[in-house]
Amino acid sequence: MTNRILTTVLRWLAVVLILRVLVTILANYPDYFPPDFDSLFLQGREATFAGAYPIAFYVHIFSGPIVLFNGLILLSEYVRRHHGGWHRILGRIQVGVLLFLVLLFLVLPSSVVMSRHAFGGWPAGLSFLVLSAATAGCAVIGVMHARRRRFDRHRRWMLRCYVLICSAVALRLISGAAGLMGVPSPEDAYIVAAWASWLLPLAVYEVAERWPAYRPFPGRSTGL
Repeated sequence: MTNRILTTVLRWLAVVLILRVLVTILANYPDYFPPDFDSLFLQGREATFAGAYPIAFYVHIFSGPIVLFNGLILLSEYVRRHHGGWHRILGRIQVGVLLFLVLLFLVLPSSVVMSRHAFGGWPAGLSFLVLSAATAGCAVIGVMHARRRRFDRHRRWMLRCYVLICSAVALRLISGAAGLMGVPSPEDAYIVAAWASWLLPLAVYEVAERWPAYRPFPGRSTGL
C-alpha cells in the first residue's frame, strides 16, 4: 500500500511538473513572433536563423507541446480503458507528429536540423540526434507491438518514447539548476544536461520497470 501511494504521488508530481514546463514554453511564444534575438532561447542565434533553421524552429516549437500534452492523455489508464477509440486516434496523432512528414518537417526531423546549431556545439548536437533516433525507434517498435496485439509491450515501448520526449522538461530543469549553482562553463554544463536529460530518466525507467514494487503494469510480464 505504501509503495502504491508513493508511486501515485510521484506520478502526479511528474504530471504537474510537465504541465508547469509546458506552460512556461507557451509563455515564451511572444518572443518568437517576430523572433526576438535578445530573448533567452534565441539569444545569439541571429546568424543561424536562416535557411532551413527557421522552418525547423517554428515546426518544433508548435509540435513539441502537442506531443508533451497528448502523451499525458495517452498514458491515462482511464482514457485507455473507457475511451479506447480516442486512445487509438490520439496515438496515431502522436506517432504521426513524431515520425512523418506532413507538408513540413515535424518534431524529430526538425530537431535534426536544429541540432546542427545547438548551444554547446557538436557534443550537445550529437545528443539531440541520438535522442531523435531513439525516440523514433521506440515509437516504431511500440506501433509494431500494437499491430500484433502485444499491448503490454506496446505500452512499455510507448512509455519509453514518452520518457524520451520529456527530455525537454528534464533539460530545462538540469540547465536551470546548473545556472543557479553558478557553474563556471555554461556550455560544458549544457552538454552534460543535453545527455543527462534523456539518459538518466530512461535509466530510471528501466530500473523501475524491472523492480516489481514499481512496475507500471503490476502483475504482467516484463517482456521487452
